Amino acid sequence: MYYKLSDDFALRAWKFVPHGLYNRYLPGPVRIGADTFDLLLKCDGEHDLEESEELDRLAKTGIIIPCGKGDAPSEWSRFRKYGHRFVPAINLMITGKCNYNCRHCFNAADNADKMKEWDWDDLMDLFDQAADCGVHSITLTGGEPMIYPRFLDAVREIYRRGMTLEKLTTNGYFLTKEVLDEFKRLKCAPVIKISFDGVGCHDWMRGHKGAEERTIDAFRLCAEEGFKTLSQTQVNRKNVDSIEETLDLLDSIGVTTTRLIRTTAVPRWIKNAPDASLPVSEYFERTLDLADRYMRGDHRMDVLVWQFIHVYPEKKFFRMEDVISHDGRASPTRAVCVGNRTMMGITCEGYVVPCLQMAGYAMELGYECDSLKERRLRDVIESGKWHDAVCMNHHALGKRSRECGKCEWFGYCGGGCRALGMLDSVEREGAIDEYAADPVACLFFKGGWYDRVRERLKDFSYPGHILSEPADTEL
Repeated sequence: MYYKLSDDFALRAWKFVPHGLYNRYLPGPVRIGADTFDLLLKCDGEHDLEESEELDRLAKTGIIIPCGKGDAPSEWSRFRKYGHRFVPAINLMITGKCNYNCRHCFNAADNADKMKEWDWDDLMDLFDQAADCGVHSITLTGGEPMIYPRFLDAVREIYRRGMTLEKLTTNGYFLTKEVLDEFKRLKCAPVIKISFDGVGCHDWMRGHKGAEERTIDAFRLCAEEGFKTLSQTQVNRKNVDSIEETLDLLDSIGVTTTRLIRTTAVPRWIKNAPDASLPVSEYFERTLDLADRYMRGDHRMDVLVWQFIHVYPEKKFFRMEDVISHDGRASPTRAVCVGNRTMMGITCEGYVVPCLQMAGYAMELGYECDSLKERRLRDVIESGKWHDAVCMNHHALGKRSRECGKCEWFGYCGGGCRALGMLDSVEREGAIDEYAADPVACLFFKGGWYDRVRERLKDFSYPGHILSEPADTEL
């Protein structure tokens, strides 16, 4: 009996990741066993295979289909082996231009507009390089990505290369039914991340009259058309009293998830809204109260409080975001930031950064980055500033950090967010320290919030932080 991989699946292998199976419409590969991988390699229309339970299982899941002899898998489905490290995703700032003038934008160090964007030919070359490196998912962001002159053409080009649009980070202004219909035609189903900063506050935060109404309409449209949405909601002194009302509204119009983020006191925000940032302790206090009330209500939307807790009201359970190990024995070879390790940030100027939160203020302070105008993507993946930053593991951080290596909580938090640690080091010492401790994670553990959260939410299930390890986090 002859089989081949169906057109929606592909076999891939990288350095340290020898057995990966991609689903065309999912962001990352599934790790499979060596025996299953070897069997799938023979599903090429050339091997006459004996029937087995495993073949039957793979056929029932749609991974393989019966075929005639010589009927080879599609070009995309054929096995490809890469000699470099595994990077499945890119977070691409396709343009720095925006139709809003947000008071807190982290992409800029000051109030100057970021007017650069990717030249079309350079963008196509980047997409070619990404596909050649085995990158599968792209997140498009900005600025406002949909302001890019050939936005839909860019999405089409992603799919023409067998990649997928995993997320779209937008202010929602340009979302229309026609755009979503084109997404459906492409079988493109990104999570649509829309910024919304609270009932009665959004227009002020975004510097655009009518932005609040337009954003709410965009959420409703996405829900009606069957797209998952994520609200990115800033929390600060100006809007904290309206956040509960905001969550109720977002839940009622079908938003899938809301991510609450404490507005960081970068220079742009300080200049535009003096004294509006919440101290971290107050941020914890207010959002814990909010989470408790929200969990006790009749809600469906889950709420992620960045660097604090993630609550799931339908299932009545929660997780703590800063906890990577509940027994204090995190793997020393695990990447310090799994998100940075598996999603490469690329700015509108072509700089490669561990995360795009470093694209404005950190770079202005002198954070050095690789440039795709000077180096090819494959080379950046294998060596250089980006490689060294994202491959930093817990052993290296604990050894080189003056604070983390001696801390009793280090095994629980792993040093926290590298971007926040770096920015805090500038405020304290006047220079970037890549090994500085994250002050938010420090307060969470040393300030007793680990126990306070469990006590406050004791009526709800706490299954612990189940790590979703990517394939290449051990070096």
